[in-house]
Amino acid sequence: MKCLFLYNPQSGKGKIAKKEKYITSFLEKTFDKLVVFRTQAKGDVTKEILKSGEKFDTVVVAGGDGTISEAVNGIMHLEKKPSLAILPFGTVNDVAHSLKIPTNTKKALNVIAKGTAKPHDVIKVNDSYGIYVFGGGALTETSYNTSQKAKKKFGRVAYGMYGLKKMFKTKNKSLTFSVDGKKISSKASLFLFINSKFVAGFKIDPNNDYSDQKGSFVLIESDSEKVKLSQLFKIARLFLCGYKNFKDKMLVKAKATKVKIESSEPYDFNLDGEIFSASSATIEIVPGLKIISYETKT
Repeated sequence: MKCLFLYNPQSGKGKIAKKEKYITSFLEKTFDKLVVFRTQAKGDVTKEILKSGEKFDTVVVAGGDGTISEAVNGIMHLEKKPSLAILPFGTVNDVAHSLKIPTNTKKALNVIAKGTAKPHDVIKVNDSYGIYVFGGGALTETSYNTSQKAKKKFGRVAYGMYGLKKMFKTKNKSLTFSVDGKKISSKASLFLFINSKFVAGFKIDPNNDYSDQKGSFVLIESDSEKVKLSQLFKIARLFLCGYKNFKDKMLVKAKATKVKIESSEPYDFNLDGEIFSASSATIEIVPGLKIISYETKT
């Protein structure tokens, strides 16, 4: 069995680099062959997997949700797809928490050694792929605009600090949604298409089944272009109460396989915490990925 180990030296406040020797020693005992790749810039994980991923049975990625998303985008473009294994070292680690993969390095390595590769759906957006959430609107820019320096210093609190600073400068833009063929035209305060149990550190969709080719779509509508305090309270309720329990007359919810979103001008969407600019986005929940975990369906 051949393993490609990729990691982002900047994730986890630089802790991965300090643990590299321990991790590689463990992986060398687990796999017949190990190749280590250290990223230097955003996009390196995807590029390396596209270049050599088909030579390996397993790709082990150490980093945060953004690094994992890069790996998924690379794997899903391959004809022969290796299994994905995760060592969580990010600020929030939504994907790992959803799969019950421990943030403790020794325990996470044991998952790789003793777990099994289980089917996991992915989010296809036009010609790109992500794994756990696609969205837009108020506060969604915090994940890609919060500085790495602030995240290293303050952790997940940095996202909240940036969000509070920018929240009333965001406008509710008019968008057209097609949710499994049903059309909705609306000013959107926030919309999410979720393929995960956790989003932004909150257990927003605990009943999510990420191998049923369906995602949880939620849209908080607005009657105004200006973001109001009442809308921010609704967003807070969504994250605190969860997708299933949150109800409001300005809320649209649906389990869907395909959502199409159109804007009259380029719009900054958010795919797995990274900016995705487009005037039209077709989002589908598709199969094809396998992730090593202990997770079982409930």
